[in-house]
Amino acid sequence: MDKKIIFCASNGEMLEVWPHPKPASRFIPEEYKKLERFSNNNIHTPTIKTCIPFLDSMTAGYIIPFDQDYVVDAVEDDFSVIPANKQAEDFSFHNEAQLPPAWKNLTGKNAGKFHNKWLIKTPPGYSCLFIKPMNRIEERFSVIAGIVDTDTYISLINFPFILNKRDKQFVIKKGEPMIQVIPFKRESWKMWSGFYHEKLHSKTLNLLTSKWIDRYKSMFWNKKSFK
Repeated sequence: MDKKIIFCASNGEMLEVWPHPKPASRFIPEEYKKLERFSNNNIHTPTIKTCIPFLDSMTAGYIIPFDQDYVVDAVEDDFSVIPANKQAEDFSFHNEAQLPPAWKNLTGKNAGKFHNKWLIKTPPGYSCLFIKPMNRIEERFSVIAGIVDTDTYISLINFPFILNKRDKQFVIKKGEPMIQVIPFKRESWKMWSGFYHEKLHSKTLNLLTSKWIDRYKSMFWNKKSFK
C-alpha cells in the first residue's frame, strides 16, 4: 500500500490561488527534456540524460512551488525581498548573529527565509528531508537543507536561504520550484569500513561488462513512485 504525505493549505481562501505541491517529476527542467541521450548520436558518448541516478534524485519526492512573485534586490552587504502581495509576514530574515561566522562572506548581514504556506503530515515513523531542488542550476540563491519529523511536528516549516546573486535585482516567479520534499522512514543504521575485496562486487562487474547501453537501469535499478 502506498504511503501518503498530506499537504494542507494554511489558508482555505487561497487554495485556488497558490500553486499546489506536486510530484517532483512534474518539475523536470526544459533543458533536460530537450537534451539528447547521446551526443551526435554516438552511443559511446552518452549524455547525462542516460544517468538514472541523476534523474532519480531530480524526481524524488515532491516540490513546493513559490506562492507568488518575489522581487529580490541586493543592497551592498544586505538585500531586500518584496513579495508581490506586499505582506511582510510572507518573508523574514535570520540576522548575522544567528549565522556561523564563515557564512558572512556569503550572506552579508542576513540570510533570508521563505515562508511556506503548507502544513505537511507524514505517516508515523516518517520524516521529510527539505532540500533545494536537486540537479537544477540555480544561480540566484541556495536554500539551506533541513530534516523535520513531519509525523509529529504539524506546523508551518519555513526555508532559510543564502543569496548567491548580488549584482542586480531579480524576480522569483510564482510557480517556480522553492523546495524539494523527500519523505523517508526513520531507521537505525550501523556502518562498517574495511579492506576492499573484489569478491564483494564481482557479480556487478560481470554484469556491467555484458551490456553497454542502459546497464544500470536494466540490471540494477528499482522504480520509485511519488504520486
